[in-house]
Amino acid sequence: MRHQQPRTCKSGLLALALLLPGGGALAQDQDNLFQDMQFTSTFGLGYSNGDYGTTRNTNVLIGLPILSATTDDFKFSVSMPYMRVSGRGLVIFDAAGNPIVVNRRTTLPPATRTGFGDLSFSGTYSVPSSFMDDFQVKVSAGIKVPTASTRRRLSTGETDFTMSMDVTRSFGDWGPFVTIGYLVPGQPTTFTLYNTVSVSAGTSYTISDNLVAVVSYDYDSASTPLVTASHELFGSLSWIREGGMTLTGYGTLGLSTGSPNIGAGLVLSYAFR
Repeated sequence: MRHQQPRTCKSGLLALALLLPGGGALAQDQDNLFQDMQFTSTFGLGYSNGDYGTTRNTNVLIGLPILSATTDDFKFSVSMPYMRVSGRGLVIFDAAGNPIVVNRRTTLPPATRTGFGDLSFSGTYSVPSSFMDDFQVKVSAGIKVPTASTRRRLSTGETDFTMSMDVTRSFGDWGPFVTIGYLVPGQPTTFTLYNTVSVSAGTSYTISDNLVAVVSYDYDSASTPLVTASHELFGSLSWIREGGMTLTGYGTLGLSTGSPNIGAGLVLSYAFR
């Protein structure tokens, strides 16, 4: 059985979790819509460390619960991370890739902030295979609602919008892909944030019926005048168990000052009706 595999850009935890394998029966008619709907509960734990163009490192630990509902070719998700941020990074990113910390006073001693992040909603449409031949295409859109504390610098206090397209084609056990995303951040009154473009290119490889590996190169354009573009290498290994459970471990390696130096995490997902 072949599965659509996870990959990531920038802060990647939410992008990774939302692309985890998941089946689900197709709804047959309006009366059976909720009967055929599949729900997925996901919890991800991610860690990253980087200087983000400053002289001090910033550590970010994110716990991310996600609830998703899938029916027909649509998937809808809601998430709210819990974060621990230690350092004075100029700009770092939450689990959905939205900017959450803007700080000009990087010469001050590192500070630690903890609390819930912003609430995020997303929707994904999988184009039916009958239209795409051997290609798998997914189109996604999302919105971040600023529910987190701006006083603790866990949010910009503005609404962000995201959109992306994911294209995959399978060649035997290989599944090369390209993901292109666009982020429109809300503008804080005291800080300039750019609209950003992200590109992820790589491949999945099916090791066995239960194990799938993914590698990719990820790029994100500069999000502020003070931080350079992000270049990263990403790798993951997913164990897919019959019955709806998937466990994924992943790691990232930063290739530029605008990205975390390193990152790692685990994502556990369980599908049920």
